[in-house]
Amino acid sequence: MERIKEDRPITIKDDKGNLNRCIADIVSLFITVMDKLRLEIRAMDEIQPDLRQLMETMNRMSHLPPDFEGRQKVNQWLQTLSGMSASDELDDSQVRQMLFDLEFAYNAFNRFLHS
Repeated sequence: MERIKEDRPITIKDDKGNLNRCIADIVSLFITVMDKLRLEIRAMDEIQPDLRQLMETMNRMSHLPPDFEGRQKVNQWLQTLSGMSASDELDDSQVRQMLFDLEFAYNAFNRFLHS
């Protein structure tokens, strides 16, 4: 029932025993997506897979609260990207906003780790 409430399918494994790996993967994926945006990689099909993996890894980390504000930011961008076709690109304003939101989420994740 907990998996259903958190929208986590049974095929996604929890972080049991792999907390450090989850943390490392989340940090790496945040940095990867932000670096892609800074390098002007803007196509939906180049950003969305890493962003989706970031969301799945955050969902796998059972220590992260379900209402974690960073997860909400990432999910909003996943929804935005899902409405685009593969060849569509983010415009300058969207890139700037996405970088701002990801920096916010990354900083929130770091605050969570230090608390």
